[in-house]
Amino acid sequence: MKILQISIFILIVAMTSAFAQNYSYNYDEMTEEQYLAELQKWQDRLATAETGIADEDARIARLKAELESLNAEIDQTWSEIYAKCGSDKAGNEAFVGELNQLRNDVNALLGLSAEDIYGRMNELDALQARLDALKENDLSVISANQQLINQIQSLIDQAREKGKSAVPPSYTVVRGDYLWKIAAKPDIYGDAYAWMRIYTSNSDQIKNPDLIFPNQNFQIPRAVGPNEYLVKRGDNLSMIAGSVLGSPFQWQKLHQANSSTISDPNVIYPYQVLKIQR
Repeated sequence: MKILQISIFILIVAMTSAFAQNYSYNYDEMTEEQYLAELQKWQDRLATAETGIADEDARIARLKAELESLNAEIDQTWSEIYAKCGSDKAGNEAFVGELNQLRNDVNALLGLSAEDIYGRMNELDALQARLDALKENDLSVISANQQLINQIQSLIDQAREKGKSAVPPSYTVVRGDYLWKIAAKPDIYGDAYAWMRIYTSNSDQIKNPDLIFPNQNFQIPRAVGPNEYLVKRGDNLSMIAGSVLGSPFQWQKLHQANSSTISDPNVIYPYQVLKIQR
C-alpha cells in the first residue's frame, strides 16, 4: 500500500512537472480571478489524486481481508481433512517426514550396484515393509501423500529390478561333468577350487559332492546373497560368528544352520557359502 501511495505521488509530481513545462504563467500580468481559477484547477487535481489513493487503500484493505478469510477457510478445510484421518496438521507433517526419510533410504539403496542390491535384498524387503505400514495410515489417502507413496513404491520396484540382474545364472549338468570341472570353466568361476561354492549353493540338490547327474540345474551365484557369507581362506566359524553375528560364541548357531554342508565344525573351506540365521 505504501508503495502504491509513493507511485501515485510520483505520478502527481510528474504531471505537475509536465504541466509546468506546457504552461508558463506570468503572474505579474494575471488577474486575481485568473490566479484563483488556476489555483482551484490544481487543487481539484490534487483532491482527485488523494481520492484515488484513498480508493486504492480501501481496495487493498478489502483484498487483504478477503485473502485472510480465504486462508482461514483453507486452514479450516485442512483441519477437517486431518480430523477425518484421525490426525492434525502436526501429525501430517510428521507423516510426510517419515515418507521423505524412507524415500532417502530407498534412493541410497538404489544407488548401489546390482550385486550389492542383490546382497541386501533383505534390507529392500524391510524398506517395503516400512512403506506398507505407512500405507495403512489414514493420512496416506491425502493426494500429496499418495503421490509421494507412489514415488517411493516406484523406487523400490526399480531397486528390485536392478538387483534381479545379479541373480545367479544357472548351469545344466552334462554327461562327464563334475563340480571341479564346472567351477573351472571360464564362464563359471575359472577356478576349480570354487567347486565348494557350487556345492553349498545347491545343497538342496547335491547330497554328495562327488555325485552329480546330467540335466541337474545348478545356480551359479556371482554375488553373495542376503543372509549369506562366502568363506575366505583363513576363516573359521568363530571368526565368522564374531563378524556377522557379533559374538564368536555364536559359532554353534552357524554350524547348526549349515549342518548339511559342514560335517566337522573345525573344517570349512574357501568358497563355501554359509547361511546366516540372525
